[in-house]
Amino acid sequence: MEVWPKYNVKPEYKQLVNKALIKYKSGLDYRPYLQNYDTFGDYLNWGIYKSYRHSEKVRLDSNGLPKVKYGNEYYYNPVTVSQYTLSMHGKYVNGQNSKVAFMKGTNQLLMMQDDLGALRYPFSYNYYLKKLEKGWVSGMAQGQALSVYARAYDLTKDNSFLLAGNSVFEFLISPVSRGGTMDTMKDLHPSLDKYIIFEEYPINPASYTLNGFMFTLLGIYDWWKVTSTCNSKVSNLAGDYFKQGIKTLKHILPYYDLGEHTTYDLAHLVYGLEPKVAGYYHKVHIYLLYVLHSITGENILKHYFQLWSSYVK
Repeated sequence: MEVWPKYNVKPEYKQLVNKALIKYKSGLDYRPYLQNYDTFGDYLNWGIYKSYRHSEKVRLDSNGLPKVKYGNEYYYNPVTVSQYTLSMHGKYVNGQNSKVAFMKGTNQLLMMQDDLGALRYPFSYNYYLKKLEKGWVSGMAQGQALSVYARAYDLTKDNSFLLAGNSVFEFLISPVSRGGTMDTMKDLHPSLDKYIIFEEYPINPASYTLNGFMFTLLGIYDWWKVTSTCNSKVSNLAGDYFKQGIKTLKHILPYYDLGEHTTYDLAHLVYGLEPKVAGYYHKVHIYLLYVLHSITGENILKHYFQLWSSYVK
């Protein structure tokens, strides 16, 4: 029988953890997003539970697509556009008349994608560790675009979505050192250089954001599945990177456990900072582990799903 450690919260983190747990218990819930994952189904049940509307932070354009406020301007954020589009696909597979909205979102991603396959952010962003200049990239943006293009190709059989997705995937697996989004765990310890990771925020040293990594793995999995019947070379490559990513995930999960809660990234270990703790992301960590376990059957993913969900029961 495999046994993994459980953690007691360190005294210096107790106040952070308690605040995050209070926030979680004020209305957060991971359970609606649990599912046995299907590349062509409703992505994380977002068709049911995710919605977009006008607010101070978000404006909907003439096509209903969300633009997010940064500074004094509203911009298309590639992750937000992808998530909106995935929710429209989920509504469609659940019987709603949202295929046109799904295709509008997909076409917006195509317009945002550059010749290298990068979905660049059209604004600078004051990430808490380093300012990211206009044109920055994200593994999570690349991965969620793959999840969109996989579903678009499944619905339409339009090869333009395969070409776009192949380009997105090629950029995704380009090393951070060459402007891409793939890194290794070497900044945590030099001995971990063989473990690859896809960075939501590609900076040096790396910060290793957990939810962005897991979302990216879902995108790679989707691309592995959708190309399996039409491009064995790309499919085999995507399958290999997915398996390598899961190998990394299995190895690094203990580092995110503070005892009674998880941390957003590993900046507390790499940069020597206070852990970044948020109830919202703890919720996301839990349901993504469940979904990735449904794909892989890896017992350690199930273990950490059960452990981390026990913190908020």
